[in-house]
Amino acid sequence: MEKFILLMAAAILQTSAYAQSNTNTVVINKPKKVTIITGDSIQKVIVKGRENDDSYEYISTIQLVDSNYVSKEEINKDSWALKDIIPSVSMTGSQEQKCGGEVILGGPLMIGFTAPTHTDSGTDFSTFRSWEFAIPFIEASFFFDKKHRNAVALQTFFNWRNYRMTGDTRFVKNESGNVELASYPEGAKPKFSRVKVFSLSGALLYSYSNKHWGFSLGPVINFNTYASIKTRYSIDGGKYKDVDKHINQRKVTFDIMGVFETPEIDLYLKYSPNDVLKDGVKFRSLTFGLCL
Repeated sequence: MEKFILLMAAAILQTSAYAQSNTNTVVINKPKKVTIITGDSIQKVIVKGRENDDSYEYISTIQLVDSNYVSKEEINKDSWALKDIIPSVSMTGSQEQKCGGEVILGGPLMIGFTAPTHTDSGTDFSTFRSWEFAIPFIEASFFFDKKHRNAVALQTFFNWRNYRMTGDTRFVKNESGNVELASYPEGAKPKFSRVKVFSLSGALLYSYSNKHWGFSLGPVINFNTYASIKTRYSIDGGKYKDVDKHINQRKVTFDIMGVFETPEIDLYLKYSPNDVLKDGVKFRSLTFGLCL
């Protein structure tokens, strides 16, 4: 890696000296997506989309080959990633319509709110004080056309969902390990009582986009590896916090997720037909928010 960095530095110095007589500058206004790949023997920059041209693609590569560096630039080539694993294939027999794939670390960050449905009597969920937070891990996409308008994507992410009540009822764990509803102690001033679930999630989405407008739709599977309840309240100026884990959440649940893309911001909606908890208090998950 150190050798490669030194070679890159030498290349930059040579390029700087040569630039006095021959300057090569690329300016891309309003790129839609920029990906930078760094490895032991390669440095690659991929820019997709530019102002008034969603199909534009620019690739710049510096690669170490037998102790020498090789610089390469490509404009409007087919998709760069997975080309050695999933080769480009003509879907219609035309060279103008080719598919391709890419894998990236990360993806859309989701921040939103929870609004439980099919709730038991006595629950008092507070939607805009209950939140969902999802951190993307890996996203793999397969495109069905050269302009990347039609695609199927597999997204994986870490997901936290919080279901909060702020009224006079709280969550408690009974002797069977299930969650039920109960009143606060006499004289207590409630702050909140909530159920929190952490999940490892994967989504398989079909998407269509055109000129920064589009949509995605598909199923999500959640492996719910952790859940807890927490209640905060005060009595006579004293502050109390009750926490219980192992609350018998469903280990696997499913969602249907839709994403609406706009030029300014992307919105998402997820609904689960499964109860969050196996036994005890019944409610299902509905979440909505922003994809960043």
